[in-house]
Amino acid sequence: MTLLYTLPLAWLALAAALLFIWRKQLSALWREPVFTAPILIVESDDWGAGPVSQAEALINLADCLSRHHDARGRPAVMTLALVLALPKAGMAGRVTLADAEQQSILAAINAGRKRGVFALQLHGLFHFWPDAVTAAARTQAGVAAWLEAPVLTETLPSHLQSRWTDAGTLPSRPHAAEEIVRAVAEETALFAEMFGDPPEVVVPPTFIWTDTVEAAWAAAGVRTIITPGQQLTHRDSEGRPSGGGRAIRNGEQGTVGVFYLVRDDYFEPIFGHQPEQAVASLANKALLGRPCLLETHRWNFLASTGGQPAAAMAALEAMYIAARRDFPTLRFVSCAELALAIRVNDPDWIEQSARRRFTIWLRRVATLPRFGKAARMTGLLPILNLFA
Repeated sequence: MTLLYTLPLAWLALAAALLFIWRKQLSALWREPVFTAPILIVESDDWGAGPVSQAEALINLADCLSRHHDARGRPAVMTLALVLALPKAGMAGRVTLADAEQQSILAAINAGRKRGVFALQLHGLFHFWPDAVTAAARTQAGVAAWLEAPVLTETLPSHLQSRWTDAGTLPSRPHAAEEIVRAVAEETALFAEMFGDPPEVVVPPTFIWTDTVEAAWAAAGVRTIITPGQQLTHRDSEGRPSGGGRAIRNGEQGTVGVFYLVRDDYFEPIFGHQPEQAVASLANKALLGRPCLLETHRWNFLASTGGQPAAAMAALEAMYIAARRDFPTLRFVSCAELALAIRVNDPDWIEQSARRRFTIWLRRVATLPRFGKAARMTGLLPILNLFA
């Protein structure tokens, strides 16, 4: 008879311990918004100042996006994370996207924006920190050679492509706060000058940024940061992104009130990614009530960066066809609009039913690597599912 009481009590104690140990993660999953429909945004980085062949690629992309509409008739949206300038040879001045030699690129960007298929986001004035590149060029022949013809930032060593840490030597060092404030003010003002409004959304180059940078962005009017689901702040002695990697979820806010969105799926045809993989990512995100933000880069669509433009465009076309076929209620939207829907808890986008949210929460809980396994083994998760 004692055993009949002991076993349930032991199970309850174990279940309570699991819930207590994981309470922060479980609570964060509950607070994370649940979206009412599948959402697909293709996020494309590194466009802007650079080879004029981008103009043709952007026109072709806009045509492709315009051929595909969601359940409400909206055309597909691609966000462009823009780099606003390139240095002249030897850092002797700079060429911006507004200069005459870059006008075809700017015109293609604005044309796609007018058609409602491009949403603009700030990547940076440069895709690097100039002093860091200059310092590295003193000891690295490859970097010195790049400075003589600085057209493609993709050919810089990866660690030097980080803007918000000084990676001229490794491990990288933080910038002075006043330098950050000055640089953020300059690039947000230039973005506003080019496009009429300051940037609402930023994509940190190589996903490295600090709290000081974030505060400067917020002061300049930025409202949303695209993240990989964690914050990384510097490069380690091997040049790898590092910094603690605090976990970030959709809709969370930083200390200065900036909203975060998570982009952790990829569609890079140049690396062999297939349309089916992208649609599988969309299916997984829809199951978990999350938007699917697919990361891609301009190098897929430019021959000058080693891409295969025709193949990449065909893959993008096939991906949209499959996504629309498999998800009849699919929605296209920009990240700025998505963040606004979260901010105001728009019931057209954000699930309000507690029962439906609980069902999605259980699915998310099951994906927590250690908790999910323990909760299944103990029977906690199956029991919780009885209430869904």
